[in-house]
Amino acid sequence: MAVSSEERMYKCPKCGKEFSKEEMEILPGVKCPYCGWRIVVKLRPPVVKTVKAI
Repeated sequence: MAVSSEERMYKCPKCGKEFSKEEMEILPGVKCPYCGWRIVVKLRPPVVKTVKAI
């Protein structure tokens, strides 16, 4: 897998804040740096899919 030049962003489903991996490393383990919730979602970049018509 190639890592793009953009840094990966994560989002907390509880508080809704977006943050980078560097911000998440402030606390030990995988936690939201704002509310401390242990579930985070990796955001996907907007990718346009082209579907060929039949």
